Amino acid sequence: MVQPIGPVSRTAASASSVPAFASLQAQLQRYEQQLSECVNCATAKTPKGKANIDAINAHIGQVKANMAQAGAVQQAAAIERTGAPAPDGMGARIDVYA
Repeated sequence: MVQPIGPVSRTAASASSVPAFASLQAQLQRYEQQLSECVNCATAKTPKGKANIDAINAHIGQVKANMAQAGAVQQAAAIERTGAPAPDGMGARIDVYA
């Protein structure tokens, strides 16, 4: 079996271990909705309510960390493919009418 050598193999392995970015966004949205419901419910000030809020906040932090990792892996893969950072934001657009 032929195996890739160099940094490509590390990035490819990392990219496959990180959940898809869209999936992470969906998870984040779900947890934020749950957090909103918990914060605005009648039991938010009880010890159990506070524990639920803390647990959801922990999940949100983990998902955000995974999103940052997924973004870093995508950026590294783009650099290896093209030799330049992946475009992001307004600076990446080209004015074809100029």
